[in-house]
Amino acid sequence: MFRAVLTAAAAVALVIGGAAPATAAPSSVPGAPTSVRVTGAADSATVTWGLPKSGAKVTSWRVTVSPAQQQPDAGVDRLPASARSDRFGNLTASTAYTFSVRAVGTRGAGKAVSVRYTAPGSVQTVQSLFALDGAGSVVRFPTSGTSAPTTIAPNAAGFTADDVGDVFVPSADRTSIVMYPAGGAAARTVATGLHLTADLRSDVAGNLYWVDSVSGAITKLPVSGAAPTAIIPSAGSGWAVGRDGTVSAVTFGTQGAATKVVSVSPTGVRTTRSIPETGYRIFAAVIADGGGNLYVNYLSTGASGASGWVLLAKGSSELVSAESRIGFTYAATNGRALVSAKSAGWCAAPSEGSPGGCTADKTITSLSSRTADGTTTEHTTSGVTAQGRGVWIGAADEAGDLFFDVSAGPTTGLWRLDAAGGVAQRLSAGQFSRLLVI
Repeated sequence: MFRAVLTAAAAVALVIGGAAPATAAPSSVPGAPTSVRVTGAADSATVTWGLPKSGAKVTSWRVTVSPAQQQPDAGVDRLPASARSDRFGNLTASTAYTFSVRAVGTRGAGKAVSVRYTAPGSVQTVQSLFALDGAGSVVRFPTSGTSAPTTIAPNAAGFTADDVGDVFVPSADRTSIVMYPAGGAAARTVATGLHLTADLRSDVAGNLYWVDSVSGAITKLPVSGAAPTAIIPSAGSGWAVGRDGTVSAVTFGTQGAATKVVSVSPTGVRTTRSIPETGYRIFAAVIADGGGNLYVNYLSTGASGASGWVLLAKGSSELVSAESRIGFTYAATNGRALVSAKSAGWCAAPSEGSPGGCTADKTITSLSSRTADGTTTEHTTSGVTAQGRGVWIGAADEAGDLFFDVSAGPTTGLWRLDAAGGVAQRLSAGQFSRLLVI
């Protein structure tokens, strides 16, 4: 996650199993990397190293972390020969990690050098909310809602951001990806010759994803600098990328027909599930948490026009309700839960806009958080009114705050609901889209 550190215990780790200067290695493989170090703060650490003093030419690097829980690609990064550093995010507090760096040549890998690092036990951090404003610029808000937004990138039809706050946008001709560094350095092109759509996405490691505009395949651009790779042949009816790097494509079945779900794990394991569907509903959208779980929005085909969210847990082929009641809903996922805001009332038929029709109370009165194991918390809210029916997806931070845009009704604008409930906070009276919290 992109986190501006407020109070952090930064640390520098020591080299183990390779503290001595690199020794001679067979000429067929590179020698051991030199000057291997790791520094860290908050929930991330950066490993740096130098070239071997002997051995064959380096063609790439292999950097690993152990334990590898919550790390994409099972904690193994493969980097180009020019790399001299690698960053790992999503580390667990007070956990001891071992990072290893190994040089790879055309005939094999050389000796690894390892370093140990213990993540700080307690840090206070904040995240940022990114969105597209009405002029098409990417802006950043503090999730605390305490200051005005900052413009990051102009003229962006779409965007995504990585866990350090770098923003990526497709070029105007949809053939290149342009990065706007978090530190404010000049924008630069990171990949060309692509077939992009505006809908870029990312995972916690910084890998980028999009649907190829020619082939229709979900495509991954590894943060390592390797070439783009098609990982799922079709995005189906909807697709999602979890913060852990799990990618899923859902092909919604027609009424009474099965829904197909194809998922690729961070380690590249592909699974296909056929989800039987019964009842009068069709699926409309899908979002993911950080643990391989999917939350799917459905629309009723009956007279009520109802909509809601169901859970498809990792490895399961059973849909489970993710809501306690029907209402006008704004929802999003963070790393561990579905966070949703719901109105006090609901119209049994889509007639609330007609003369003499339903006049249900659309005031958002509750904010709930539901994890995949069913653990649910709910708090009372006030101050904002839902615009009505639709699939309204916002963004949620790790604390459980929910951000969403209301484009119609008496309380239009960009809103924040605190995880503890209470009165909603209006961040802006303007309209925003493609909300993302990093």
